[in-house]
Amino acid sequence: MLIKDAAQRRRSNAPNTFGMNPFAAERLQSFGVDPRDVAETHRARQRTEGRRRAPVQPANPIVQEHSIDYRDVTTREILQQAALGSYEAEFLAEEFAPSAFVDQVKGSVILEDSTEERREVEDTASSRGQSIEAPSAVLTVNFSCVGRSLGDHQSRSDADRAPMLMSMTRLTEKTARKLKRQHEIRVMRKLTTATNYASANRRALTSGYEWNNGSSADPFADMQAVLGAMYAPATHAVMSTEAWQAVQINDDMRAVLASQINNKGTLQREDFAAYWGIPNVVVDEQRYTALGATTQSRLYPAGTLAILHVSANPLMRTFVRHFMLRGGAAGYTVLAWFDEDLGSKGSDRVKVSYDGDLVVVDDTYGGIITGLRQ
Repeated sequence: MLIKDAAQRRRSNAPNTFGMNPFAAERLQSFGVDPRDVAETHRARQRTEGRRRAPVQPANPIVQEHSIDYRDVTTREILQQAALGSYEAEFLAEEFAPSAFVDQVKGSVILEDSTEERREVEDTASSRGQSIEAPSAVLTVNFSCVGRSLGDHQSRSDADRAPMLMSMTRLTEKTARKLKRQHEIRVMRKLTTATNYASANRRALTSGYEWNNGSSADPFADMQAVLGAMYAPATHAVMSTEAWQAVQINDDMRAVLASQINNKGTLQREDFAAYWGIPNVVVDEQRYTALGATTQSRLYPAGTLAILHVSANPLMRTFVRHFMLRGGAAGYTVLAWFDEDLGSKGSDRVKVSYDGDLVVVDDTYGGIITGLRQ
């Protein structure tokens, strides 16, 4: 068995003329994607605005500058638009698990089954015989939407003292952001649970193989194994800050990517993306407090890297999709009412709801590496 030392490993994984790992470029070509186009698109993104993490929030026409009455907006349609428009810049769930609207709580969607297209068949035709029937099948994706809702209230006594700070619109937006954060947590768990991926698409690193100074670490072999197992080209990679630090610390990765254009010594996310031909590399910095915990922790695990193929087209395959029941404002409904028993002057209550289901559409359209950090 040939044993590669560090120098040999770095030479064999040196980036090609357009800055990409040779295996990653070959893999893109196998999917009919020109790696040079991918590299040029990536460089163009770096020259302009970079990756768009969240939509630009439009000016809010609901809260007027001269409004002084906290009860001025109670129309349900307007509050539902407020719930839809509320967001945090760090919210990324829609980027990894795009939504598709459905008209029933429970059902299924039909996609083409590409497995049958790759099946070998006997297609020899005779001069008098019937044509051979080509095999065909469909992929059935089942969903069962679950109701999700959160409520909150504000005291009218407090609202009288701060009418610009406390309004039904602000209360709705705040409640909707809390609800959307729960969705972020569920998407994270979907992406970082190894059993959601096909067995060939999982790479579990044991002691000594961690990327941050493991004695036997080989990030090139790990990445090539996952990319090679995926049935579609990778469009996204997501990891926590700690996992990204493990990538940056790796001596082989730093040495190989030192030849990248504009590389100033510290491995950048853009270098990693260009080298592996993955357009969107996300280093997530969100924190949350898990159920039963008292302290905050990173949303994404410290030693996990998830690689995905994401398609927003509901007719196409993707790794995971969020099926959302149609209704309200893009699925979000709001109920507002007055509670006379809460507080000296009563309180205004609001409840934000939606029905949805996160479903792994195709477990071969993603890959995961766990244990990459000591």
